Amino acid sequence: MELIDLLLVCAVAFVTAAITGITGVAGGLLPAVFLTPIIGITSVLPVLAIMLLFGSISRAWINRADFHREAFLRVAIPAIPMVVLGGIFYAQLEAKMIALMLGSVVLISIPIRRIAKSYKIKTSPSLLSFVGGIFGFLAGSSTGPGLLLVPFMLGYGLSKASFVATLAVIAAMTHIARALTFGSIGLIGHDILTLGIIAGIATIPGAMLGRLILERITNRNHEILVDLMALGGGGNFLWIAFQ
Repeated sequence: MELIDLLLVCAVAFVTAAITGITGVAGGLLPAVFLTPIIGITSVLPVLAIMLLFGSISRAWINRADFHREAFLRVAIPAIPMVVLGGIFYAQLEAKMIALMLGSVVLISIPIRRIAKSYKIKTSPSLLSFVGGIFGFLAGSSTGPGLLLVPFMLGYGLSKASFVATLAVIAAMTHIARALTFGSIGLIGHDILTLGIIAGIATIPGAMLGRLILERITNRNHEILVDLMALGGGGNFLWIAFQ
């Protein structure tokens, strides 16, 4: 990889980590959009599995005071085994099908979140676990499924800060499971591993910046930012799928 491309990847990783530190979700969308023309769409998730692990651990540590242990367990326990299944499924897909799936998952999350919010859903423990399983499969086979968790985790009683902190730990666990799955089926070689680690290190200062902004952003602006990222990222993947 050329030096200019590597610097671009690191810049994208930093900015993405800052945005994810604000929204708590969609951390894979921007790097996926910019990495796809550089490394190819088939390699995107393996790189992100490593890169985003650094950012997730950073956000989890920075926001550790707001961590919600019960919500974490309700989502993580069913999600982890489903991540493995989703990763195996991802490995069988062709490039255009991967792009179609990524775009569809991200765009579908927007109306789901809007509908759930309009009904002011109160999430039961069993419903949160069920959604956690769906999230796990999508986390293994796509990027951006954290968007689907927003209304259900907030409906479980989490504050904005608790949501960001708890989802960071959930994301770290799913990235570990995804990286191990991709590694076991030959999707993570030396180049992918190196790129993921370098980009991952660049996410650490971005996560710190995101926390500072999170403390100042309003809930309304938080929602708008999440939707804009979903529209841009999802639309980009559908364009790739149908070009």
